Amino acid sequence: MLKIKIPRRWYLVIVGLADWRRNAQELPHNQFKELQVVIDNYISRIYKTFRKRGAMVGSLLYSKENLAPFFLLEATRENERFLKESRILIQNISEKIHSSLTIEEQQSELGKNVLQVLLEGRLLILDCTIPFDPGFFPNEDFIAKAFSDTLNSELLTIKRSEHDFNGRKNWLSTLDSIVNRGFMKDVGPVSKLKEAKVVEGKRLYDKKSPGDFEKITRILSEVTPYRTSLFEIEKLTASYGDREPLGHIIIQYLSTGGDLPIRLNKRSTIHDRIGRKIEDLQWIQSMNLDWKEIDKLQIYSEEIVYDKVEKLISDVGGIKFDALWTEKDLSNNIYFLSKFDFTEDVLKKLNEFVANPRKQLEEHVGPGTIAMFELWQKAGLEFNLLIFEVKGFDPDEDKNLTDWIKSLKIKEIPGPNYCGNREVLQQRNFRPF
Repeated sequence: MLKIKIPRRWYLVIVGLADWRRNAQELPHNQFKELQVVIDNYISRIYKTFRKRGAMVGSLLYSKENLAPFFLLEATRENERFLKESRILIQNISEKIHSSLTIEEQQSELGKNVLQVLLEGRLLILDCTIPFDPGFFPNEDFIAKAFSDTLNSELLTIKRSEHDFNGRKNWLSTLDSIVNRGFMKDVGPVSKLKEAKVVEGKRLYDKKSPGDFEKITRILSEVTPYRTSLFEIEKLTASYGDREPLGHIIIQYLSTGGDLPIRLNKRSTIHDRIGRKIEDLQWIQSMNLDWKEIDKLQIYSEEIVYDKVEKLISDVGGIKFDALWTEKDLSNNIYFLSKFDFTEDVLKKLNEFVANPRKQLEEHVGPGTIAMFELWQKAGLEFNLLIFEVKGFDPDEDKNLTDWIKSLKIKEIPGPNYCGNREVLQQRNFRPF
């Protein structure tokens, strides 16, 4: 049977701009808005090039901030060249944006303002490998579940385009990522998604052919979710370069039977949209579950995750990964842990955490555990972990990562923290699930 082979090696890229708005405080309002539109458009263009390389947006990996400015790319030679070119672009971002303007715009106040606000690109490229050791890392079933859940979340973002009349073009642009991924095979929903891409590529639905969009939605309605049995994990090779890994990225989440990933934090932007609330309501009704009991179970899950994951990692100096680009505490489920002598002890405890959810409930809930665990099983809830072993893309990026961590420890935000017009970027690049 043809399967989708999940690569062990990935490039994780954090990319964007430092906040330039302080340098633009003296600008008249109309000049500021004009400048913001140009910058937002250019950022969107950069992110679109990543999607056209087949990148998966970071928010698919269960971050609660859907403007997470990071991407996962397959570690291929073509992508390696692309990232080197992207690094040069980001290092010269002011000049690049200025040169993208027309001659008239360059000579106007807009052109002067682009250079005057001293735009600063922020980029970090990490070389990530999914390690394997049954004593310290989740087994291949957990890895397959993580990618199945991730790609199913992406699939849902595309299918929701049917109900997002104003944003159809942007929602469907995710099809570009799927058809440009080398590891994808024509199994499960992939062939149907490629069929939808052929119709979408003609762009007729943008003009006077509503029937074309109906054709796309009909194709998408026939798409079935990915099953974990469709995936196999690439065998781990001994060679991982000559530089030592610097640490681990740890992603933890709760899913419902490999279908709907649940953020353990109700502040998540996924619930800003009525359609998403309706999906959860339909799921609860179809499973004949009680909202109050599910809410209670989620509260228990949050408390368990805090004790067994978040506190465990923070107590040994780990950081929340999104702290690299935001001041806000938006994520309880992605962490970076530098490599120390005691790292293996932490990884071993995390592996034990996901392997036995009943034990976690028994220790936390006490009386009533049996009923809670029966509900847990009925809802198909699963704790899951995806762990990457991390080093820099090259020695320069090793130093960059070290410098970013040092900056974070003195309360500076090292990564990109300018979100521009949130609504624009959200619609174009990070559509809430």
